[in-house]
Amino acid sequence: MTTIDLVSGGRLRPGFGTGWSPEEYQAAGLDFGRRGARMDELLDALEALWTEDPPQYKGVHLPAPLHHSPLKPARKPRPPFCLGALSERGLATVARHGDGWLPLCVVPSFVGIDGLIAQRSPLDRLGCDVGLTPEEIDTVLRVHIDAGTGVTQVADTIRLVHERTGIDHCMVDPMYAVKTVDETIDHARIVLGLTSPRDDFAARLPGRSVNLHRHEGVTFIAPMCA
Repeated sequence: MTTIDLVSGGRLRPGFGTGWSPEEYQAAGLDFGRRGARMDELLDALEALWTEDPPQYKGVHLPAPLHHSPLKPARKPRPPFCLGALSERGLATVARHGDGWLPLCVVPSFVGIDGLIAQRSPLDRLGCDVGLTPEEIDTVLRVHIDAGTGVTQVADTIRLVHERTGIDHCMVDPMYAVKTVDETIDHARIVLGLTSPRDDFAARLPGRSVNLHRHEGVTFIAPMCA
């Protein structure tokens, strides 16, 4: 991640989550019930790795002995990151450790706008408990797409979510809607075209770059492909 932040000029914005599948934890030989504690330690360890040299972290689950680590991110003091969370405890972790919240919707099977609004309220309260204003905790909505869903429906959903919730930062993930890198690029171009005014939409996607387009306060991210 540090290398990506450096080569992109400080544009890395990672998102982390504890996962939802007990089977995945079992396969890795880890306790699913301790996933929250592991996440807390991961974030503390990253903080040390990104801001200290030599770094050291003494965790129960993720110890990092004192070592030489000169490679640091371009963004100072570290790249901002978002955390996925649904429960009160998870939202408290977002408030304590994260720079933003990473909720999820699936178009069209699971949009859940009322749920997004309901969850944002306790997050704002938990942020205030640690001295943060609601504006200091960003929301990046991860938009998954069901197979066979048209791009117009995706764009319409993004606009609707923005109108109802005020969420102005979306990451569109077409993993189940397309099969190849080229199809992903084409899909992103069409979604951007539908959600950006014509005079604001510059199709730089053939260069395989990350593009941000703003329309009525909404930021859309096109994928970065090698």
